[in-house]
Amino acid sequence: MSALHPDRSTYLKGVALSAGGMIAISPDGLLLRLVQDAGHWDVVFLRTFAIFCTVSLFLLVRYRTRALAVVRALGRPGIWATLALSGANIGFIMAMLNTTVANTLVIVATMPLFSAALGWLLIRERVSGRTWVSIGVALAGIGVIFSGSLGGGTLTGDLIALATAFGHGLALVQLRRIGNRDTTPVVALAALVASMVALPFAAPLAYTAHDTAVILFQGVLQMPLALAMFLSGARFIPAAEVALFSLIETVLGPLWAWIGVGEVPSLLAVVGGIIVVGAVAGNSALGLIRLNRRRQREAAAAAAAVAGSTGTGGGA
Repeated sequence: MSALHPDRSTYLKGVALSAGGMIAISPDGLLLRLVQDAGHWDVVFLRTFAIFCTVSLFLLVRYRTRALAVVRALGRPGIWATLALSGANIGFIMAMLNTTVANTLVIVATMPLFSAALGWLLIRERVSGRTWVSIGVALAGIGVIFSGSLGGGTLTGDLIALATAFGHGLALVQLRRIGNRDTTPVVALAALVASMVALPFAAPLAYTAHDTAVILFQGVLQMPLALAMFLSGARFIPAAEVALFSLIETVLGPLWAWIGVGEVPSLLAVVGGIIVVGAVAGNSALGLIRLNRRRQREAAAAAAAVAGSTGTGGGA
């Protein structure tokens, strides 16, 4: 079954995997807050290099001698996706370490809207009027968040988060150009590029045991497992629902940071977050309603065609 027409068991499998992946990744901001001594670039290097090693091992086990052929098959879009995602990998960590968890996750949640706008600009994908309105509303919400960051020392992190959302959106557009191929190598290559960019600014031999354990937990277990679950689930459910499930991290992430380290979002961050999440969720929900109505029309047309052919056969 395809993502557009899943049966019940396949659909529930997709829901469980996508939701589970987002729940697993949601403590990401809290874990970054638990790093005590490592600098920003130290975190970027060790985390992304660990992701590269873990995902590469998976690819080697899965494809063995065909692994390089799978990478080469991604072509030029794979290169652009790798570069965009590597920048987003760096940007996400830098944003988390330069602004609040809530601000980062809310701003990054605009990624599906960036993807839609960039898809229209770069590969001429049609964008509905509904999505353009959602983009405008989300940008207004980001403006509210930015207004609360002025003079508060977090504006730089907010801008990095916005660039991260742009990078993720650009990577998604390039991944769509790749077509029906395994895009997991892009995750590994992007992590490798990010780690190599960070290496000259990092101190790989200066990590404490505590920081090493926290960062490696993220890079070896949490991130690969969460991404594998989320991307696997995305194969079985409509894209509009995938975007909705991605908001689980946006909602839970600040909650974990509040419970774990007492990081309370500002009032303007909450207001802006409600506007942004509402724009993304509303766009996805309306897209899903439209998809279901189209399915119903197609099913009714198919039933009418079967009934008509049966009646014609009976008359003969």
